[in-house]
Parts: sequence; structure tokens; C-alpha cells
Amino acid sequence: MRSLRWTVPVAAAGLLLAGCASGPSAPAESSTSAAASSPGPLLLGPVGLADVDGTAWVAWSASGVVTSIDADGVPGEPVPVGDTPLRMAVLDGSLWVTTIADGRLTEVDPATGTVGRSVDIGDEPEGVVAFDGHLFVVLQKEAALVEVDPASGEVVARYDVGGAPRLVTGGLGSLFVTDFEGGRIVRVTPRTGKVTASKVACPGAQDVAYVDGTVYASCMDDDVVLGLDPDSLAEVARFAVPGDPDGLAAGVAGSLLVGLQEGPGAVYVDLGSGAVSPLFDADAGGLRDRSNVDVLQLAGSALVSDALADAVVVLSVEGAG
Repeated sequence: MRSLRWTVPVAAAGLLLAGCASGPSAPAESSTSAAASSPGPLLLGPVGLADVDGTAWVAWSASGVVTSIDADGVPGEPVPVGDTPLRMAVLDGSLWVTTIADGRLTEVDPATGTVGRSVDIGDEPEGVVAFDGHLFVVLQKEAALVEVDPASGEVVARYDVGGAPRLVTGGLGSLFVTDFEGGRIVRVTPRTGKVTASKVACPGAQDVAYVDGTVYASCMDDDVVLGLDPDSLAEVARFAVPGDPDGLAAGVAGSLLVGLQEGPGAVYVDLGSGAVSPLFDADAGGLRDRSNVDVLQLAGSALVSDALADAVVVLSVEGAG
């Protein structure tokens, strides 16, 4: 694994995708560029990505910091947040970061790059989402989802979801949590406290996204992205996505942006036809769940975290935004 200093921009690959009614087309043009380096702390192990008012932020898991990253792939000043930051959520202008190795949830002011509150939240926090004014955090080791009041930093509710939970999203008044080992999607409804699990349908359930009324989950062990009805948790769509699908995000032109462990890479999946359009392939091997690939769609660009290269790839996408 090669190292990358924070002042070195990651490879900024420009990739032109033509939007169309049925979803994004195959790549039409690509280029790669990089700028000169200068001294600075190493940035290693990028995982989670987050959108803060149109600016991407990156959690560098092996460096214990988060940074912004500009349209050319150049990182901003690193903000130390703790041991092994993995995922981030944005709420009321603050960036909240989970650090899985020290069990904390940390608030960062993106405007100043300063750390505010940092609270001990439980064993192995990973997935986090802002929903209905609160933060919901997956505790892997405790097989639980906890609800956090951002004003006090206190855990105000706990929901036992069982299995091996990883990531979480929100929609239609509920939270949806992936169970990696059990191959299930678990729905948590804070208003009632009810916890409901789907049938076993998604081996290696990793990421989850709520897009246009459907809950989508990446099934790493099956090379599938699964769509579920949020009310019944019944399967409503199944897309073949070779390459160990991992991170998910709403894409362009009615598509889903999917990160791949193999490559690592990324594709767009047309949610109408199921057509898969390649976006990026590092062609460097596979992560095999040693780390994770996250993806982020911004106006005019898509981002992919590539832990094998210690890089975040920024791709220009026509019709994004």
C-alpha cells in the first residue's frame, strides 16, 4: 500500500458521462492528472465520504483525521478526530464522525476545522446518519443502533438490532440497518420503538441507501444490489453488480452510484433497466472487506474512496447535479 501526503492531490480522473432518460451512459472520455507534492502528514486509509454544503469530506481511517477535498482532489487541513474514523454524517452545519477503535462520536466544525464535542458512545461505532434532528449510530460489537441528541451528546434511546450490523440510512420515518452476517435489513421506527427484520435475502449486506421510495442494499457476497419496499421489507428489485458491491449513493439520471471492492471501482446502476455503466476501475486488485469503498455524488462530480491506493478519486460527471 503506497502512502499519500495530505498536500498531494489524489488522482483527479475526469470522466464524461452523458445523461439520458434511462440512466447514465457508458464513459465517453477520461483523463488523469496530479499536481506536485509538498511536506505534510500522511493521509492513509480513506473510507467514509460526506457532503458538507457541496464540499466533500473524507475520513482517513489509518491517520485518525478527516479532511475536506476540493474538486481537483486536493485535501484540506487534517482535523484529528480519534482512532480509526470511518463514517460521517452532517447535521445543522456540523460534521459528526464515528471512530470505531475508541468508541467515540466526534463533532467537527467544517468552517473552522475545529473539534467540538466528543462523546463515548459504545463499542465499535461505524454507520451514522442524521435523521429527524438526531444522530443514529450503529454499534457493531453491541449489535445495536443508538439515538443521540446532538445538543447534549447523550444517548437517548437504544434499539437492539441483532446480527452483525454495519451501516444505516433513514427514510419514511424509519431507520434501515444492514446485518452483514445475517444477510438482513433491519427497520427501526423510533416513534414506536419497533424493530423489524427482513427475510434473509442479501448475503454480506453492507451499505444501505434510501432512494426515491426504495431501500437499496449492497450484497457483497452475492454480487447483487437489492431493492426493498420500506414498509413490508419485501424484495422489489434485484440488480446484478459484479465486483463485490460496497458503498451506495443516489446517482445521476435515475441511477444508483455503487462502489466496488474489486478494482477498487465504481459503477452507475440504472434503477429502471438495471443496466450497469462502468465509471472507474483502479485495476489494482480487491479489498476483500479489509477496508471499504465509499462513494459520493456531488454536483458535476462523483467521488470514490480507494484504500488500496490511499486515495480519493474525483470524477467529472456530465449531468450531475
